[in-house]
Amino acid sequence: MGRTVICEDGVEEYGAALIAKKVLTVGLLFGQEISSQKSCVIHIARSPEFVDEEVESSKSPSNLKKRSSAEDFDDRTVLDHVRQGIRALPGGITVLGLFVVSGFDIFQNQLLMNKIRKVLTSIDNVIGKSPITLRHQLTCERMVLHICNKSFKYTCKTVDIASPVASPKPAEWKFVSAAGSPWIELYCTLNVEFSLGLSDSESSASLRQQLETGIGIYCKAVKQSLCLFDNKLLPDSDPLESSGKAAGKKKHNQVTSEERIKTVNVQVLIPEIESKSEKQECSSDLRFGGQMCIKSYIHGKASVGEACQVVKEDILRSLWARCDMHSDSLIGDEQRGQPDVKAVLHEPPRRVLAPLPYSPISVSDYLFPGEGPADSLVSLADLLDLGLLQEGDVQDYWEAAAEVNEALEAECVLDTSTTNQLPSQQSAAANTSNSLVILLSALIALLAVMLSYFTLQIFRSN
Repeated sequence: MGRTVICEDGVEEYGAALIAKKVLTVGLLFGQEISSQKSCVIHIARSPEFVDEEVESSKSPSNLKKRSSAEDFDDRTVLDHVRQGIRALPGGITVLGLFVVSGFDIFQNQLLMNKIRKVLTSIDNVIGKSPITLRHQLTCERMVLHICNKSFKYTCKTVDIASPVASPKPAEWKFVSAAGSPWIELYCTLNVEFSLGLSDSESSASLRQQLETGIGIYCKAVKQSLCLFDNKLLPDSDPLESSGKAAGKKKHNQVTSEERIKTVNVQVLIPEIESKSEKQECSSDLRFGGQMCIKSYIHGKASVGEACQVVKEDILRSLWARCDMHSDSLIGDEQRGQPDVKAVLHEPPRRVLAPLPYSPISVSDYLFPGEGPADSLVSLADLLDLGLLQEGDVQDYWEAAAEVNEALEAECVLDTSTTNQLPSQQSAAANTSNSLVILLSALIALLAVMLSYFTLQIFRSN
């Protein structure tokens, strides 16, 4: 029996808009594996390049036919879409596969299928083998959806990326209302506070390399952390939602908006970061500090262990997305261990959330200081093709902007406590010097008095 894929019924409206363009379109399928035989697609988005390459002056049938050839499928831009799009996904949501909109059967085009298999393997290398991906897909099968812009038919098959010679297997594609419901939203506020001593060689490295060193150590601590669900420590094998509420037993068309998602508060207990076993001299100190909003999603039948994985995955994914974007913004403008610079304050972007159009799940964007919700609309429209979002849909209240003054005051206190040692020593030395001068003056005055007395007595005797 093949895989069953359920998809939000609102996605069919988005597919109809792509069909109307009558051009070759390639994009990504976003969702979550529920079991080894069932997956849920919550959103699909075309890769931006296939929008930018449309040439209004080239609308003749010959040009349209040429654009529909396999040679127009640029795998590099799709991979770049994956790398950037994964930043916007919360923990638990990943790229399940590709979709292609065309007027010909892609599964009969061996050249195109070879390219698709290559891209699916590369996607697995980018996401599946990343150290910040903790919830791996249950099988080696990745989905390929074909949307025919002539017959309006949806055909889904799975490709086994572990077997290069395996033929695609048919999968059942279903549009359903409230797909995947009830979803469980795992929410927590995490205080990040740790420091890392850098040696001379590490201090002279780029900021990205320094951040990679710090995040690598912090990742190990996050992976060893404990998760409390509603202040309870539960065994990993227990079901996260074991009460069996009536909402979960209702049919999809009877599920209300309140029943589509349930929020569970999570507390993450991260162990103390291990210091290096051998003592070494450090020329600088890299400090991480702040508060992060963590939101991840898991299906209603998940275990406690799966929930822990997606929470930790969201922590690592969000932290690295901020540092990666911040490093990119500072290329050519870094301060590397300059002796006259006591402290350099960096402000990585903060996280904002925006809802998907057909799902209760929210995706993320990151705003630098001085940016607002309007900037998120542009970013989300490019990455996830959410062009219908309004500025009021962007939730920018989950994380506050960095308090620069407080951070600088903390650094000044540390610098003052160090530099104040020298004036105190100088004042002590000055006090000692003054005492010696006074004592010496007193001795000279005493000797002068005694000399005058003896001189007077000698004159009197004569």
